[in-house]
Amino acid sequence: MKHMYTLEKRHFKMMSKPTVTILLTIMRVVLGGSWLYEGVFKVQAQFSIAGLVHTIAQGDASPLWYEQFIVHIVGNAISIFNLLIPAGEVAVGLALITGIVPRVALLVAIFMGINYWLANMIYIYPLQLFVAVVLICTSPNTKRYTIATLLARIPYKRQLPNR
Repeated sequence: MKHMYTLEKRHFKMMSKPTVTILLTIMRVVLGGSWLYEGVFKVQAQFSIAGLVHTIAQGDASPLWYEQFIVHIVGNAISIFNLLIPAGEVAVGLALITGIVPRVALLVAIFMGINYWLANMIYIYPLQLFVAVVLICTSPNTKRYTIATLLARIPYKRQLPNR
């Protein structure tokens, strides 16, 4: 048993921990950039989910329960979802880029990716979903380099109030 452990340890020791952490940070920032791009694009294009609701209602590519959700819940609140979807994508993108609440942002990214997949919107979303799952599984390493940790490294002088 010990021999297998040392074999696995030696086998997986090809990259050092700082290298893996930097690689995961780059993946997090790139994933954030793709979500930010998608959200900004939707804002600029004046995104409306009405077309997707109609397409899902007419098609058979989505599961029945999801189709019912889209038609009855989303279809009755189109104006709210027209704001929520781009805002969610922009928020997730900014959170992942800056590293602010990365676990929450990754969970929301996974939720959005699953929703897009269920809606049969196969574009970049499966890749985003895969990367988000990888990052959430390695989440302690994905939050090592964030805006907060970089700002904490900047030395500053503490000034005492004048008397």
